[in-house]
Amino acid sequence: MTFRQFAFNNVKRNSRQYLSYFFSCMFSVAVFFIYAVIMFHPEIANYDFQDTVQGGITAAEVIIFSFSFLFVLYSTGAFIKSRKKEYGILMTLGISKSQLNRLLILENTIIGLVSIITGILVGMLFANLFIMGFSSLLGLEDSLGFQISWKALALTFVSYFIMFELNSLIVVWTLRVNSIVHLFQGAKAPKRTPRFSWILATIGIGLVIAAYYLAWTSDMASIGYRMMPILALIIPGTYLLFTQFSVLFIHLLKKNKHLYFNKTNLLTVSDLGYKLKDHARLLFFVTILSAVAFTASGVMYGMFESAETEATANIPQDVSFISKGIDNIEKMDEEIKPFTTALAEENIDYQSLAVDLTQAMVTNNDRETRVNLLSYSDYQSLLALNEEDATRDLTDDKAIVLTFSYEMSFSNPIAGELTLQSENYQETVQADNALSIVNSNFHTGYTVVVSDQLYDQFASVAEPNEHYRYLALTVDDWVANAEYIREHVEQVDSDIVGGSDKASSYLVLRNTLSYALFFGMFISVLFFLAAGSILYFKIYQDLDKDIRQYQALYRIGLTISEMKKIATKQVAYLFFIPFILAVIHAGFAFKALQNMLESSVLLPSVTLISGYLLVYVIYFFFIRGLYIRKIKHVM
Repeated sequence: MTFRQFAFNNVKRNSRQYLSYFFSCMFSVAVFFIYAVIMFHPEIANYDFQDTVQGGITAAEVIIFSFSFLFVLYSTGAFIKSRKKEYGILMTLGISKSQLNRLLILENTIIGLVSIITGILVGMLFANLFIMGFSSLLGLEDSLGFQISWKALALTFVSYFIMFELNSLIVVWTLRVNSIVHLFQGAKAPKRTPRFSWILATIGIGLVIAAYYLAWTSDMASIGYRMMPILALIIPGTYLLFTQFSVLFIHLLKKNKHLYFNKTNLLTVSDLGYKLKDHARLLFFVTILSAVAFTASGVMYGMFESAETEATANIPQDVSFISKGIDNIEKMDEEIKPFTTALAEENIDYQSLAVDLTQAMVTNNDRETRVNLLSYSDYQSLLALNEEDATRDLTDDKAIVLTFSYEMSFSNPIAGELTLQSENYQETVQADNALSIVNSNFHTGYTVVVSDQLYDQFASVAEPNEHYRYLALTVDDWVANAEYIREHVEQVDSDIVGGSDKASSYLVLRNTLSYALFFGMFISVLFFLAAGSILYFKIYQDLDKDIRQYQALYRIGLTISEMKKIATKQVAYLFFIPFILAVIHAGFAFKALQNMLESSVLLPSVTLISGYLLVYVIYFFFIRGLYIRKIKHVM
């Protein structure tokens, strides 16, 4: 048998141990390759979004490669730790240090090449599907063709080959300092009774609760400066939960004699205390990794699904036009006619309403703001156009300041005692806020609703440049016709008529979030699969030690069925405790997102987490099956 055959047989005979690692690496290579195919697609150069797409994909590729490097480095370290005894035997039999180094490099090279080649083949298999999906997200009339650039192949192969070889060198360096005695000890270490600190456990709970409170009460104005404090609290808090509070919790369980001495709970709880303490750092890392995956994908998916609602919240009228000054108002009908004609040609039904406005300056708490004045009767008509009802009456000394929801969060909207002043008239009123039903414009900051009598007094003495005309349109099924509406609104001369429409805002949100969803979703899935793989590595690494424990339990009389229940519970605890905690972390992140959006993110969040849970359950039963079969095999 040659040296290469020996290395190949080592990989082949440890294939079960390498299985999860191989699939995770293969998935990483496949995703990297698919993104590279799109980045180097020759037809992308024909579109205006080339720079945006290539910039986003480049960022995604860097994240995927960096994470893959760390993941492979960790995984390789776990494998080496579980096989140190084998390397000790080889050195006892006479293998030299240089030969052992060659063996390790050759093994990792074999695994790396197989992962790279398989990943590229899988990427080729699904590349066309992703190209069509990406074309659909971009709204392209003709899908990008199925073409695979040699640059994508070369970038993927060279990048990952270098990565695997660098990791091989790092592995060789770690073994260089180990003696034969240390290698024989392998992963075994004497167990000490898990200890905890009441103070640190309490601090951990306090940090997590504080982070949850900041996330729960955040809004659009505060989330920017709360983000870093939340991370600064949740990361050490989670670490203390696993290193201190988990041991405290097991300690409290042991004090419950009825629960602790019930059937096999004594064995399950006792051994779980050691496992939670031994695996605390690992479980912390898996929790954070899973929480990042859930939060990132959930936020992107939730915002993507809420694009229509957010556009409606920020732009109340489907389409609106506004002209300032008598001269522009006289030209307004002629400028808008091509737009309404275009709607009629496409058989798009719409309703319209034109109202007159006048301009004033508002003084409130030493703050001056230019506003539009709208009569109360026209306000009622606009509400009726939006199928809403007026909920209050106005007297001459009252006013309503129409304010957008995002302005409520970011600033203190004008309210209270207002002094309204035009060039020729002035009045003081008491104003309340209400959600705006008119679109914003670049002429003024707010629209203020006043009584018909007060409006007439301002309008009758207004200068020509203080007159406005506002046309609101309600368009049937504007979402389906968004591209058509935006195209024709943009054709209106903005120097004469200013246009505003939901369609433009909706398309910008949808396209931007489509890019983010496409670039980020598979990175999140990669993080999630890596979290499950890391748990698999750790469980498999401890398998020999667990087998000796179960053999001892078998000799003292436990049945195979009872040991299967113990093993299932212990594997389930290690798998689902990080998952549940990550879901809770992500849940508070979703609540923070909900505070900033008008639409509900509950359904998208539940849908996404349910998908992750399904994958996790399948993964759990797969690993549980391997674990129990191995235990039964040696009984």
